[in-house]
Amino acid sequence: MSAMTPLVTPLSFSAIQANFYRGSYPREINIPFMGTLGLKYIVSLTPEPLTNDPSMDAFCKAKGIHNIHIECSDEKGAKDKSKSKDKSKEKASTNGSAPEKSTTKVKRKKKPVPIEYDVVIRCIQFLIDKTHYPCYIHCTNGELVTSLVVACLRKLCYWSTVSIFNEYLTYTSSINIYERNFIENFNLEIEIDNLDIKDKVPWITIRANDNFDSGSAANHSKETNMKRIGSFPGKLPRLNFRTGMKS
Repeated sequence: MSAMTPLVTPLSFSAIQANFYRGSYPREINIPFMGTLGLKYIVSLTPEPLTNDPSMDAFCKAKGIHNIHIECSDEKGAKDKSKSKDKSKEKASTNGSAPEKSTTKVKRKKKPVPIEYDVVIRCIQFLIDKTHYPCYIHCTNGELVTSLVVACLRKLCYWSTVSIFNEYLTYTSSINIYERNFIENFNLEIEIDNLDIKDKVPWITIRANDNFDSGSAANHSKETNMKRIGSFPGKLPRLNFRTGMKS
């Protein structure tokens, strides 16, 4: 790489935690910068895997970066489709037909969120393993889908609701009732298989009443210095470590 090669970050690029980054779908122009991160994994929350892009596929192979694809809808495409539909209605109204009442009223998104909780669960089950870093997670534009997943991750870090929503608004500029409910109602029990507790990332906190099976009981004496907290009021997600050691 030439000393004069510009380092261009993907859109909405930021650090979530040490060695854990977020942003938009990386393009060829971002490759020199992505190469500086020393990535081991890229998690793509997109309609198609990142490896469908020849330049990114070649980059990942050259750097030994593993790609994890969790299929999600294209939230940007959905918004653009909605906008084009509104424009076609406006065009029809200028050609002599009466304008539809809803055309002038609807100015904010009111559609449900583009992902289900299973996407968040799959992300957590992968991201909880400290051996999967440095890692970059992205959706198409680095906004809605990534922000929903990160907001749910923050609940496992016991961020306050205000802090979670403030970070969310940094990337999305607005939040509707569906998105708010999706985050607030994320209180599932998440099964963590084949992971020794000591291999958990330090920024995900274990509650005193999180579940451990008999296979991990032997490790409890090793975890006396592990960060734990008691139950918080309200509904929060729980981790259920079903096995004590990696297979």
